[in-house]
Formats: sequence, structure tokens, C-alpha cells
Amino acid sequence: MTIGSTKATIDLKQVVLDQPPLIENGRTLVPFRFIGEALGAQIGWNPTNRTVSYILGDKNIVLTIGSATAMVNGVKTTLDVAAKILPTGRTVVPVRFISESIGAKVAWNATTRMVTVTMAATLDVGIVLPTKDEPRWLQDQTRFNTALKTAGYDAEILFSQGSSAIEKQNVEALITKGIKVLILCPQDATAAAAAADEARAAGIKVISYDRLILNTSAVDYYVTFDSISVGKAQAQYLVDKTTGTKNPLYLYAGAASDNNAFLFFEGAWDVLQPKIADGTFVIENSSEAVALQGKATLTRAEMAKIIGQITTNWDFTVAKNLAEANLTMATAGKKGNVFILAPNDGTARSIADAFAADKDVKSYVITGQDAEIPSVQYIIDGKQSMTVFKDVRTLVKDASAAAVDYLTGKTPEKTTTYNNGKIDVPAKPSAVISVDKSNVVAALITSGYYPASDFTGLP
Repeated sequence: MTIGSTKATIDLKQVVLDQPPLIENGRTLVPFRFIGEALGAQIGWNPTNRTVSYILGDKNIVLTIGSATAMVNGVKTTLDVAAKILPTGRTVVPVRFISESIGAKVAWNATTRMVTVTMAATLDVGIVLPTKDEPRWLQDQTRFNTALKTAGYDAEILFSQGSSAIEKQNVEALITKGIKVLILCPQDATAAAAAADEARAAGIKVISYDRLILNTSAVDYYVTFDSISVGKAQAQYLVDKTTGTKNPLYLYAGAASDNNAFLFFEGAWDVLQPKIADGTFVIENSSEAVALQGKATLTRAEMAKIIGQITTNWDFTVAKNLAEANLTMATAGKKGNVFILAPNDGTARSIADAFAADKDVKSYVITGQDAEIPSVQYIIDGKQSMTVFKDVRTLVKDASAAAVDYLTGKTPEKTTTYNNGKIDVPAKPSAVISVDKSNVVAALITSGYYPASDFTGLP
């Protein structure tokens, strides 16, 4: 707010006041209703005894028009300047008294004659997750809320819905709410660097969650599963199910903007490449992979060429359309008993549906990850072969513990580091488990991860 001006801003949004702030006896008076609503307080006016009131949380503030005495939670307080009704009929109140009584901070710039009111931090932790449209992230939301509340800290969880722009807006919104720790799962690993930089500039600790934020020094810690081990587990499952040679192999990957997609593929290629080189597998849907099939180790640029051809973008529809396009181009001889590297459960179900609908596909073995309920049911029903179980209870627990460490002045435990293109980020990766029909009950039901009632036909 600026003295004498009807223009003001609330959370960077411009508003117009019906009465400009003014100075009386060296104290700033502002519109009664405006300051209350801006601070989120419940306001009241009693015309009988000519009092105005504010209620916010455990604060109850009452001022009497024309009186230098006010009440804060029933205790009398003397004001430097009284609330008053102007000739215009508008009520004004002392901004510093109201703001500081509620718990906000007031700053005065004598040069610009501007008054800034900032609410004290009400949030300890801000969490930004990629989307509400995948069960995995809704599970994380529930578990984060429980873990941090149990630890005694307040948190707010926002979703980016597949948009880096929304992700950045979410981070900025959490910064304005005074968070001390940001847990961010980036939609785009590189684009998220700008949001991390903003958080660091505000003095906030940044935890990169599940996916590594790239090309910034503003990442304090990385909580993840061993992503290379995920790819290895998926590929090893395919290898273990093969017999003979010239088995058709279809490769699919996550989003090219996600660093994890490269790590998953790196792990899978490490296991698959020797079996491609010896003729156990024949790649059927990527000319880039065929061109590089003689190389045991790929550079990131080489992986990017392959992923560019086989990316699902972590999107179910994209995955299904790509699988159908691959099958349309493939001759019957390139189908039969096929092996499919699918990057996660959501894309695995879409790809499996496409292969199951093709009359030339006699059987398929297909991978996944995340142990989503729909995919666990697919595994029970024989529609998906396996999933890599990443116990998000462990991941959420580790991320929450790291946040609490930062909030209490400690440093989270590290067992390794991951280079994000700028720095080596401390991390403590969690283990993963391969799950198929043979161990689905032990891994997911007996362990308490899911109740048996979530499924039908359990073995």
C-alpha cells in the first residue's frame, strides 16, 4: 500500500481501495475491511457500541471507534492513534497494531511512502508433485500429509498437472507462504532449475524428489530409488523369460525431459545389450537402437536419440498410439511371442492393451514399475507380467525425514551423490523389488502396502 494511493497489491495481484491509506499523528491508518480481508481475518462491525473486530486463529482483536483503547484476547491495549470513521463514511484503523497483533510483519519505506505487510510463515514444508492423474502421486500426497503431520510440521501439497509453468507458479506460491523446505518432483528436470533457483534465493532448502532437478546448484538433497537398478530389474525379467534366439523386442521409454527416463533406460540397456548382441533379442521398433546395438555403453546423446523414437512422455494415450503405430508397421514375423520394455505401470497397461488386441501377437512379456493398483490387478489377471515395486512409504519417509533434518538444523544422511550437470547432489537411494504373480501377495499384501480387498483373484 502507498500513502495517498488507492492502488495496492495482495500476493502480487493489484487491487483498488475505496479509501487510500493516510498518516495521522505519525501513524498509518488503512481501510478496516481491506486489511482484515488481506490478512485472512474474520471481520465484524457492531453499530451499537461502534466497535470493529478481527478474528484470526487464536487472536481476537476489538477496537472502538474514537478510542485509544483496544482489546486483544480480552486484554486492554493502548493505541498511538484510534480507529476512526472518515467524513467519507469509511472506517480506518492503525495498520501496524492490527497486523502485528495478528502475527504479521510491517515494513515502512519512507522514500516511496509504501507500507508492506507480510504474514509470518505458516508453512514449514511445500511439496510440488507432477500430476493428480496417476495413482502413484495421490498415494504420495496422502503419505506426505500423514508423515509430516505426525512429525509436527505443516505442509501444503500442490500438483503441476504436466506443466512446467504451473510447477513454477506452485513453487512461487509456496515461497510467498514462507516455507522453509521445498520438496519438488520436477515435471521437466531442466526447466525446474529456475524454480529451484527462486527457492534457494529465498533461503529455502530444496529436496529433489524421485526425479533429479538438472543444471542448477540450488539442490540440497536428492531422495530417490536407485533408478538404474529399476531398469536393470525390468530388463533382467525379460531376459529370464526368454528361450532361443531372435525374440522380438519392443522398447519404450519415459519422457525425454525426465532424467529418470535416461537412468531407467541406461540400466535396461546394460542388461539387454549383450542379449541383443548375441541374437537372443531382435529390436523391432527403433532404428536408432538398432544402429547402436553393438555398443555396451551409450552416451547420453546416444540414449537421447533412442528415447526420442520410443518416448511415451509418461502419457497413457501417447504410449498406446505409439504401440499401435509400431504394430501396424511390423510384419507378422516381427510379432509372435514378443518382449516389451515398458517404462512404468500406466504406460505398460496401455501398451499391453495394444499388443493384446493384435491378432499376430501370440504372447507378450511386459515390464512396468510403481506397483499401481490397476497394474497389480493386470498382473493377477495375466495382462501385465511384472512391476518394479518402489515402496513409496520408504521414499516419503526418507524425504520427510530429510525435511525435518533441515528444519531442525541437521544434515540428512547420504550414501552417494548424483551429478545433475552442475553439482554432485547428496542422496540416499532406496532399494527396489521385482514383483510378478509369484510374489505379489508377499510383496504387496502381506507387507501391508495394500489390503487384499483392493484386488480380485489373488493367487
